[in-house]
Amino acid sequence: MQRAGCWLVVLGTVLSFCHGTYVPITQAKVDGLPVKYADKEFLVKQKFFFEILRHLHQPIAFEEYLPYTARWVTDPSKYTNYTEVAEFIQTYEQGVLKKGQIFTIYNYWYAKETVQLYRFFENAIDWDTYYKNVVWARANLNEGMFLSALTLSVLHRKDLQGIVLPAIYEIHPHLFFDGDVFQDATNKRALDPNYGFYANKRNNLALANYTAWFATQFYGEGSLSYFTEDVGLNSYYYYFMMDYAPFLGGDKLGLKNDRRGELYLYMYQQLLARYYLERSSNGLGPIQELTWEAPISTGYYSMLRYWNGVPFRSREANFLWRPYDPIKLNGLKAYEERVRQAIDLGYVVTRDGQRISLRQPEAIDIVGNLVSGSVDSVNVDYYKMIETSARMILAQGDYYGSPSEVWPGVLMHYETSMRDPVFYQFYQRLLGFYSDFKSYLPPYTVDELQFKGVEIKGVSVEKLFTYFEPFDVDISNGLGFNYGGEHSTWNFSVYARKQRLNHKPFSYVLNISSQYAGKGVVRMYMGPKMHSLSQLQYMKKLFVEMDQYMVDLVVGDNQIKRNTRDFYYDIRDRTTYSELYMRIMKAYKGEEPFVLDMSEVHCGWPDRLLLPKGQPNGYPLSFFFIITPYYPPKVPQFSTFDATYTCGTGSGSKYIDALPFGFPFDREINFSNFATKNMHFTDVLVYHVDGNQTNESH
Repeated sequence: MQRAGCWLVVLGTVLSFCHGTYVPITQAKVDGLPVKYADKEFLVKQKFFFEILRHLHQPIAFEEYLPYTARWVTDPSKYTNYTEVAEFIQTYEQGVLKKGQIFTIYNYWYAKETVQLYRFFENAIDWDTYYKNVVWARANLNEGMFLSALTLSVLHRKDLQGIVLPAIYEIHPHLFFDGDVFQDATNKRALDPNYGFYANKRNNLALANYTAWFATQFYGEGSLSYFTEDVGLNSYYYYFMMDYAPFLGGDKLGLKNDRRGELYLYMYQQLLARYYLERSSNGLGPIQELTWEAPISTGYYSMLRYWNGVPFRSREANFLWRPYDPIKLNGLKAYEERVRQAIDLGYVVTRDGQRISLRQPEAIDIVGNLVSGSVDSVNVDYYKMIETSARMILAQGDYYGSPSEVWPGVLMHYETSMRDPVFYQFYQRLLGFYSDFKSYLPPYTVDELQFKGVEIKGVSVEKLFTYFEPFDVDISNGLGFNYGGEHSTWNFSVYARKQRLNHKPFSYVLNISSQYAGKGVVRMYMGPKMHSLSQLQYMKKLFVEMDQYMVDLVVGDNQIKRNTRDFYYDIRDRTTYSELYMRIMKAYKGEEPFVLDMSEVHCGWPDRLLLPKGQPNGYPLSFFFIITPYYPPKVPQFSTFDATYTCGTGSGSKYIDALPFGFPFDREINFSNFATKNMHFTDVLVYHVDGNQTNESH
């Protein structure tokens, strides 16, 4: 139901816009299946966001928005919490980060201003107030801060659920492609006025290399650049951190409903496990754990440049701590020790001095929030922000620095963190808290592991192939554009081409014998090949969860066939900025429907990176399958959000069941009872081939 009193007239049509009440769909059936289409209200919003983010570092060029650039909406009745709005206005009038200056979320002042700007957007009572304030902020505030606050708003504001923003690597391509790409494009534009406007995209290409070949080649890390610099991988991390931004939380957003702390630790454990498999397939050793007592051996030179031409800060090989770093390091070590002691003592102390036990499995959520230093931490004043403090030291930044003192490196941006080998070395250290907590929990019993009457009889997996393929990203949003010329910005496209990892889709078949009729949940993992089951005690942390889904078992034989296109966690490529805008405009004009589905969703692992690169003669892996009884979650899955076109962040109903993340590898293993009949290991080989061979029969 919509509240009365919130209306906007667009093209002669009266549209209702009310915060927190709007469901942006009409429904139809295609071939008997329900399909949801965006209605006019949704398309007005969708069009606005694509236009307001176009050429972010240039003035607004769309005339319909210019009347709102001079002033925000000043009427207090237009806000749900005007006190928060007034706080932002006061900060703005005292002075905020200026346009054109380098922004990082890992600076206290910038983060504070970003949160205040987010609340300024969030408190708008209706769409009319919201979009006018967004236009004003776009024209008057720092570009990076504006983009961060706007993205947070779109992801978390209830009446914007389902809105698609352009991919972050196309909004801000300077954080994904090195400086020589933009120099090459600029040179070509200077020599050819039609560059970027050719119908054949091959004539609009810019040079793109993997920068890590220069950045870390001495240490062998450069061989992983196709993985660590993959735009899909870095976007995945960026969006996860925006969905669960540490400075957002509380009852209103409900992020804690998603087992936020546990999810935080599990996400990093999975990232490091996946990174390890990529290292292993390239002949590199285990991930080195960072220590504060020795120089950092791995230097990093990103070759990235900000929009204003300033290069990212680099780190020399065998980096020595600067004279004042020991002061910060001593503080960081103290924070780590406080969390470690809490785990060892078995309780955490809240702000008001109460003790909460850490000896129950669900307390992992408390530990995760402590380690991340999120708003939902039970005592962030005492346990502090370990992750933020460490990033500042590693990136040679100053958390309380002024604009003249802040020169960020890659670790000071969500979009670029995963490029640096030290990112993985630090989180290897941080995950020690995860394993420490789990070490105090008893191993799973037979009853907890088995599924009585259910046995996996066998698994067959198709042959696995990976290959490199060319991939083009539209970087035109990162180039200057003359809006006074004869061409439209939506016809301007310059592409950076890189070779990226992909795999040939494959299927597997599970053969299950069951004496039980009802629901079960299948989990599929990928990890290093083991020569004996006893190796699993160490290897279990290197297994990556590939898939999870519910099945309906019948008594007798059950054959379950699953293809990688159906995998639960994976998402496909995004449509380019210009192409998606043209689709939006066709729907806006009534020429074709705009389908609301998960095809442009931001929350998921890139399907292409499902498998590690492999080797020409085959890279050995183990696939692990387990089917468990269905343990219903506290809130039934998908019951509080529409999973056909939204991610459900903060809904509390994202998960299939209530089992711990990573089950059954999340605890110490008692090998005397571990191998139950509802589990199955199978060895596989991943073959890396030339891209042209993937269509040939093998």
